[in-house]
Amino acid sequence: MRKSSMSIDEVKSYIGSLKGRALKISVNKGRKRIVRYDGSIEEVYPSVFTLKIHGDKNVNKLSCSYSDVVCGDIKLDCV
Repeated sequence: MRKSSMSIDEVKSYIGSLKGRALKISVNKGRKRIVRYDGSIEEVYPSVFTLKIHGDKNVNKLSCSYSDVVCGDIKLDCV
């Protein structure tokens, strides 16, 4: 497990503040495979949040948990 820099509650409030804004999304799929998307946060739920992906024909939505952000598997950067 990776070293966490933020708690789950801090991540929830951070992601709630990013809802609707344009983002650069990096998803670490393991074994040096990193997939990058352009998108935005569509909905925020108590345990997960959904991302709407723009410009990719194969992927329209992603569902992610807050622990993915804490561990560093998903990185969100504002455009």
